[in-house]
Amino acid sequence: MATPSTGTRDTCRRAAPSIVMSEDMVKDGYEDIVNIDISSVAIDMMKMKYEEIPQLKYLQMDVRDMSFFEDESFDAVIDKGTLDSLMCGTNAPISASQMLGEVSRLLKPGGIYMLITYGDPKARMIHLKWKVYNWKIELYIIARPGFEKPGGCSSSMKSYLEPVPITDDGQLPAEFVLEDPDSHFIYVCKKMNDMDENHIPSYTLKGDIL
Repeated sequence: MATPSTGTRDTCRRAAPSIVMSEDMVKDGYEDIVNIDISSVAIDMMKMKYEEIPQLKYLQMDVRDMSFFEDESFDAVIDKGTLDSLMCGTNAPISASQMLGEVSRLLKPGGIYMLITYGDPKARMIHLKWKVYNWKIELYIIARPGFEKPGGCSSSMKSYLEPVPITDDGQLPAEFVLEDPDSHFIYVCKKMNDMDENHIPSYTLKGDIL
């Protein structure tokens, strides 16, 4: 999702539709964005707010059951905080499995699931690395806005936009130092074709993703 689509591509934004990310994506050239939330109140509010932007669609739906959509319906799914919310609820592992299974089902081969979360690899990779999803995962870590390293030196934006090396089991290396304990962890998960393993493109994150 480094560049706007040149044709019509289907992007699913999951939950929290009141934030401006979807509106910004339209400005960047994305043409078909479906926003879902379990709250009908939030959905109705956003439908009214953005009724003059035809690229944005809003549907009330539970992310654990998105059977309304056919298999392989979307080029990308963006999740900012939905998995975090489920992990705070009852039966969290089951809810996470249901949601991620639906995400995998909805993605076209080569599609991207972008998870923006406070969960570090120890808390999230156990859910993301199931072989049935067949995802190739890259990890990015972005410090909170305005964060400064000890000594008053700000981290460079370039370092935030480069993938963080992870071990074979999806964890941070033992020598890795997390500068900001309140960082966002961004997992870019590509749904692989069986023939794609040796042809992994690099996905550049934009500095304003958060």
